Amino acid sequence: MKIGVAGSGMIVRIALEAMAEIEEIAVAAICVREQSLEIGQRLAERHGIPQVYTDYETMLRDPEVEFVYIGIVNSLHYDYAKRALQAGKHAIVEKPFTSTFEEAQELLISAEASRSYLFEAIVTPYSPHYKQVRELLPEIGPIRLMQSNFSKRSSRYGDYLNGRILPAFDPALAGGALYDLNVYHLHMALGLFGRPNEARYIGNIGPNGIDTSGVLTLSYDGFAACCCAAKDSDGECFTLIQGEAGSIRIDGPPNLCSPVTLKTREREETFTFEAPDNHMTEEFRSFARMYRNGDRTRSLEALRHSVSVMEIATNVRRAAGIEFPADRRQAESTE
Repeated sequence: MKIGVAGSGMIVRIALEAMAEIEEIAVAAICVREQSLEIGQRLAERHGIPQVYTDYETMLRDPEVEFVYIGIVNSLHYDYAKRALQAGKHAIVEKPFTSTFEEAQELLISAEASRSYLFEAIVTPYSPHYKQVRELLPEIGPIRLMQSNFSKRSSRYGDYLNGRILPAFDPALAGGALYDLNVYHLHMALGLFGRPNEARYIGNIGPNGIDTSGVLTLSYDGFAACCCAAKDSDGECFTLIQGEAGSIRIDGPPNLCSPVTLKTREREETFTFEAPDNHMTEEFRSFARMYRNGDRTRSLEALRHSVSVMEIATNVRRAAGIEFPADRRQAESTE
């Protein structure tokens, strides 16, 4: 599995460390912006990457590149993934998968038509604590409530308060708390319980129209999920699923390997997991395994799941009045 990497930011550096732990993965190239060439060269030297590009189309023509890992600003995920598929490459797209459901749906159709592998790099569905929760769900009886919180004040929030808008807080670049943090809860809820009957989002909207924090509610038959996320404040991170016969609690944020505690009338048991050196390792190992085994069925299931997540995220974001870069482009094209 030979990968070309697009980007040079913090998430790319974490991803490169994760890929280095997997024997089946070799990083064949990295593509960075002209102004980031020195950073790209340092990353290439550190990880033994043979090629450094500053032009994405040139990297896509590299026959040594089979997959492209896209770790750039959210609003460009769709365009870079589309171009990779058109060039005959497979792609791994950092979360959030795209800016809108329409973009995600188009990529799904393209991947199905070309028989390409297309993955969203999202930790939760591949984590051991998520798999453990799935196994324990029948023990707590009919579900009645899910509560979750992922709140971590962003290192860029101070800049935001001072009027310097970086991508994490830029609505035109698909930033915000919903897409950055609450998307983990959305992946978990849909993976465990399927599509909700109704979804709503109440965002704490900053002066530039971005959601710095917010509450996502999901309505199911017989129960509801309340998912909180914040980039403007710190809070206790957890997930609690309550059933008529007991509860399941995940301590910590949903993107880390956290302990899971089952409580019923008969017993209480905590399941712990060895924390990996890099929390992204398991997802990349899963991608490599599916590619090696030719497991298109599972890869398409994961892709359709990502598209469903984007459908709900898009709908609630639009209903909350938060700007979309894709919507802006469409409006400009019709003027």
